[in-house]
Amino acid sequence: MAIEPLKKVTIVNTNEARKRLIKTINNLGIMEVIDSKSILKDDVPFTTPRVDTSMADGNLNKIDFILNLINTFLPEKENFLKSLTPLPVVTSEAELNKILKEYNLDEHYKYAVELDETYRNAERIITEIETEIEELKPLMDMDIDLEEFYSTKRIKMLIGYVPEKNLRTIEEKDEIWEWMDWEKISPSEELKGKEDKKDTVIKVRVIFAFLKEYEEEVKKLLSQLNFEEIALPKRKENIKERMAELEEDKETYKNKIAEVKEKVKYILEDNTPQEAKKKLLVLKAYWTNIRNRQLALMKGMQGKWVYMVSGYIRAKDTELLKNTIEKEFPQSIITIEDPSPDEDVPVSISVPYLLRPVQLLTEMFGLPHYKGFDPTPFMQINFYLFFGICFSDVCYGIMLALMGAYLSKKTRLYKGVNNLSRMLFYGGISSIIFGALTGSWFGDLYKPEYLGEGNILYILQQKFVIIDPMAKTIIALIIALGLGVLNQFFGITLKMYDLYRKKDFIGVISDGLCWIITLTGILIMAGKVFTDIPKSIFNTGILLFIIGAIGLILTQGREIKGKLARFAGGLISLYGIVGSYGITAFIGDTLSYCRLLALGLTTSIVAMAFNLMAGMLKGIPYIGIILFIIVLVIGHVFNFLISALGAFVHSMRLIFVEFFGRFYEGGARPFQPLGFDSNLCIIKTEKRQ
Repeated sequence: MAIEPLKKVTIVNTNEARKRLIKTINNLGIMEVIDSKSILKDDVPFTTPRVDTSMADGNLNKIDFILNLINTFLPEKENFLKSLTPLPVVTSEAELNKILKEYNLDEHYKYAVELDETYRNAERIITEIETEIEELKPLMDMDIDLEEFYSTKRIKMLIGYVPEKNLRTIEEKDEIWEWMDWEKISPSEELKGKEDKKDTVIKVRVIFAFLKEYEEEVKKLLSQLNFEEIALPKRKENIKERMAELEEDKETYKNKIAEVKEKVKYILEDNTPQEAKKKLLVLKAYWTNIRNRQLALMKGMQGKWVYMVSGYIRAKDTELLKNTIEKEFPQSIITIEDPSPDEDVPVSISVPYLLRPVQLLTEMFGLPHYKGFDPTPFMQINFYLFFGICFSDVCYGIMLALMGAYLSKKTRLYKGVNNLSRMLFYGGISSIIFGALTGSWFGDLYKPEYLGEGNILYILQQKFVIIDPMAKTIIALIIALGLGVLNQFFGITLKMYDLYRKKDFIGVISDGLCWIITLTGILIMAGKVFTDIPKSIFNTGILLFIIGAIGLILTQGREIKGKLARFAGGLISLYGIVGSYGITAFIGDTLSYCRLLALGLTTSIVAMAFNLMAGMLKGIPYIGIILFIIVLVIGHVFNFLISALGAFVHSMRLIFVEFFGRFYEGGARPFQPLGFDSNLCIIKTEKRQ
């Protein structure tokens, strides 16, 4: 239940066996390979091995190409599990070997390229057709040949839209109009104009004819009329006939795309799309592993006769690695030692099965540093406690627990999703407990006006309820703030533990114990405002505050040079402007725990609102009971989802900000041994089954 100890491993072997050595390390899957260059001195005549990943890269590109084609034409409907997170495919060594032997990747890729070219060509032509159709749409009602527009020698014609009111301003006495004519060509009273919604100007379609030598002057005049020219296609055909031809061509190429979709099914080889994708994903994982193996080879260093590779391994796996290497490579030399303090050591966390779900939160925030400590075991109770209070409803808790149990059973091979599923299950159990204590069963659905006198929910509610937060809000608020204070003190205690591990005994007292004494004194003095505290206890609070404050003032600025500056730094840190903590931070963080009450009340109040809405419909003759059930189901499913999300997010925030902020710093990189298993594929073994 801690950060696993790692050992640094260095293996020296013959240069000719370097590929086989890396393959053996890869097959074991227990060693993270690191760059060995930093280990050697500059004058050592070792070089980085050259590797060629082109074959692996090429095959990966081919696989991605085929997968994209299948996804384009045969998209797979995602189930609930896949919507949560991408799940790796599960295979076995026998199935992997069978796929490698039987699946002809080059042949499938060649066929996929042909289909893709046909598809993209059809798509391109359809786009061109649609563009031309859009160009002809303004003219589709005109049964004319475009030849008429392009065949004249001296006459130029333009078609476009002009605001109707501007046509009235044309004065035919202008000299230019002696050589130009125009005519409205709106087909009928329905279309005959476009309406601009911004200024409600009606526009009509007009054709202008003029001598070509006056084109420049005419266009200048037309611009004054706000003329919008319709761009005519260059084809010299009848417009209606061309439109019909384009629609026919468009349908033809759509049929070609449909044919491509049918031919894509041949790639599946009588498999379902899901089965075909599985084969491709297994191949992708295989070639990704080959590529990673080649890149790992580059991290080693080679001389004329020898090859050296270094990395990290869990202490518990050292014997397995040592025995395997000595057996496979008897001529090799292997050294195993503790990492030096200045090394960037990866982190591997070992947590008991029951505690693993909350490890997700640690990984989300950031793994602890190698010399730090894992906070996962210390936030089990408070996270589920906060979640249960925020989501406090018995029936919602049962729903969440059942969903978590179902998902946990379905995802045993998927570590991340399985941990999340079990977190939902434990959160559901916590919600059941706090829902029973606060008397929330689908809100107030237990009331006789909804389910009748003596219903089972009412009996259970009356039996288990201890405090109704809506009836005793102040007490519930005090409990929430009390939990906040306890969680703050717990965080400070863990900081003391961390400092003790690092043998910083001054820090244990100054950054931990002094704060606990000071804050305890403040809490006792603050209690005087809300209740009648005996004078002796109040005076004890004052004494604790004074002792703790003096200790903080004298020690918080201990790294500052100069007595006066050190005193000023300690005084300011007491407030919280500088230093690791502060009175204002304590007050703000404690008040943040009010959200526990707020979210718990929100879950119940929204549920009660849906109950009230459903109850109002219940009395409608004939259909009332149906509407009652429908509103209850829809309303409570909605409230279940939104409240569960809120409970998770806010509980996580209380952990990350108000709890971790007291003692924890993450940011270490995870231990990643070289091996086949990845986010793409998992090889199933007897142990995993």
